[in-house]
Parts: sequence; structure tokens; C-alpha cells
Amino acid sequence: NRTFVRFADDFVVLTETEEDAANAKVILQEWLAKKGLSLSEEKTNTRHLTEGFDFLGWNFRKYRTTARKSELVTLIKPSSKNINKFKKSLKETFKKLKGATQLQVIKELNPKIQGWGNYHDGVVAKKTFTKVDSYIHWKLNRWGKRRHPKKSLNWVNNKYFGKLCPGRNDKWVFGDKSLKDVYVQKLAWIPIKRHTLVQYKNSPDDPNLIEYWEKRKSEQREKTARSRFSTGRDKIANRQNYLCPVCNQTLGVSDELHLHHIIPKHFGGLDKSENLVYLHSDCHQSIHALGATNLNIQEMLRVGINKPSKSRNKNQKVQTRKSRKRSGNDK
Repeated sequence: NRTFVRFADDFVVLTETEEDAANAKVILQEWLAKKGLSLSEEKTNTRHLTEGFDFLGWNFRKYRTTARKSELVTLIKPSSKNINKFKKSLKETFKKLKGATQLQVIKELNPKIQGWGNYHDGVVAKKTFTKVDSYIHWKLNRWGKRRHPKKSLNWVNNKYFGKLCPGRNDKWVFGDKSLKDVYVQKLAWIPIKRHTLVQYKNSPDDPNLIEYWEKRKSEQREKTARSRFSTGRDKIANRQNYLCPVCNQTLGVSDELHLHHIIPKHFGGLDKSENLVYLHSDCHQSIHALGATNLNIQEMLRVGINKPSKSRNKNQKVQTRKSRKRSGNDK
């Protein structure tokens, strides 16, 4: 029995014996030779799973369990090579941030931290996250000390660190204390979510499994959308199910988003989560074209963020586009 796993031009062949692994290698070499290709001698090797191997930034290896030492369990962890590569990229980032402000540091670090953490949140990464968090904390301390060379480390800590993340009893969060909910994320805050394997019989072409595949796709879209929000703002996006209440489309990673006040600030609206909603930039323009002070619009947004409805919002999207055309804002 063999299992072949491929991603782009990288692949792994899993076999039950070393002899069969050698046979599989010969078969692959012959097949590739017919296409004018060959295996990379540098990258190609045969290893037992107890030694482990790296693939796509993860290390796959069998470990002995503490409960029964005679048994082995396969664990997938971030590979040492991938961890070192990430730390090296952070080091380069800090070099560029020597004269930067706190806000610039936060804006530069958070996407990197969230992106790397989200990539590894389906494997055994909790200990790795804690270790990398410690490295980032050390780099932030050095950044603060270089900015204030005549000040003590205690002074630097008091100025730049504190309990800045709502709902977390962590006093070592780096941020800008003059602004609300503006701080550097921590990898340890990212929950580990085990990836659910697709059963071999569950084909995307099976008409009886449409609901199953839609659910998987929806969960993946939500995870992708969630990666762009800070912890302080995540509750706003989560409340609206990571959907724009105007068009009912996902708040995607590459989309331009605006944070809208349901009741405008000049009408007494507050900077509180219950008065804030994420909108796509085009949808935001539509709302203001229709009239942000319109009570019906405000009620529509309140209902939309609490009970998103595709059928309702599709009609609203059409009406909004028509209104934008009449107002001359449609491109």
C-alpha cells in the first residue's frame, strides 16, 4: 500500500516498508524520465517516520506516548526550518522599524504574526507559538530600549507594555496606550483547530453532499476572513458572521473594508462595538449615498449584523446599486 501526497512540485510517498519505498522511487524516476524530468537528489531521501520529515513547513514524526510507551503517535508540528525562516523575517522587519512609531510597528507586525499563526493553527503548535511570542517580546523590548537609550528597562516596559487587550489578563501586551485596541497580537491567542479530513468517498461532484461541501467552504472562508482582524475588532466581525450586511459577501482578506458608525458620531454615535459594523468600501459609499442618518438604513444594518440573510441582502444589494446609479456614484 502506498499513499502519494503532492503540492505543486513537492510530494511525499508513504509506504509500509523501506523496500517498497525504494521500488516507488524507481517507478517515479522512470515516469519522470519519460517527461524529461528527474528527481532532485538534494531533496529526495528515504526516512522512517520515527525520524520524521519536513513537508510544506511542517515536521511529520511519530512520537512515543507518555501513557503507553510501547505505542507511537504521529504528530505534525511547525518545522524548525520554517520557524527559523519566520524569525529571520521578523528580524529583518525590526531592522526597518528602528525609527518607526508604535503604530507603525503594530501595523507591520500584526499581519505577519496573524498570517504565520493561521497557517499553523491546524497542527500541534501551541508550544511553538509561546516560544516565538517570547522572541517577539524580546525584539520589542530591544526596539523600545534603542528608542530610549537613557531610560531603564522598567521605564520602557511601563511605557510600551500593559493590559491592552480587552478580556485578557496579560500585562505584557505591546501597544499604543493613547489609542484604544491598538496592540501587537500574540500567537498564543490563536486557537488550535484540528483539520477535519475529507472522507475518500465524499466527492465534490456528489449531488447528495452539496450541503457538506458548502459547510466546509464556508468554514474556510470564515477562517480566511478572520485572519485580517485584530482581537479587539474581531468581535465586531464575528457578530456579523464575517459578512458585509449590505451585500452579504465575505469580508475577504484582499477587500478594502471600512468601519462604519451605525449612528453617526455627529449625531451622538459612540465608538462602541454595538454601534460599529464592517462594510466593503463600495457598500459603505452606497450607505452614505442613500443617507447614513436614515433610520431605515440604520435599522437595516442592525438587523443585518445580527441575522444575516442572503435572500434579503441580495435584494438590498440590487436596490443599493440602483440608488448609487441615480446618485451618480456608480463607476
